[in-house]
Amino acid sequence: MDAAPPKMHPTTWSVLRALRAGARLSRNRHFYLFEDPRARRAIKLHRFLASVERDVRARAGELSVSIVDDAGHAGQYALRLDFPTLHGRRTVFLTQAELKLLGEQAPEIGALLSARLDDG
Repeated sequence: MDAAPPKMHPTTWSVLRALRAGARLSRNRHFYLFEDPRARRAIKLHRFLASVERDVRARAGELSVSIVDDAGHAGQYALRLDFPTLHGRRTVFLTQAELKLLGEQAPEIGALLSARLDDG
C-alpha cells in the first residue's frame, strides 16, 4: 500500500510506514513525535497491528474471520481468536485499510486471513 488510506493524516501515515519498516523510536530522542497526536496515533496503530499479528501467528488454528454489518463497530472485519486454556476469546475489529496493512507486513497472515474469510 503506497498511498495513505482514506481518513489517515499524512503525518500518521509516514510515521506508521517508518515503524512498519523497522524504525525504532526513543521517547527521549523523539519526544516531539510523542507530543504530536497524529504520530501517537501511528504508534498506537503500529503496536495494535503487531499485537494482532503476534496473536494470529500463535493461534492460527483457533482463528475465524467474518464481515461485520453492524455500524456500531470500528471495523468491517471481525477476527476472533479463541484461547481455550484461558477460557477466553479476543475479538478484533479491523478496517479494510488495517487488514491490508497487516497483509502487507506479513503476507502469510494476509493469505490466512483471506482464506478464513472465504471459508466463513
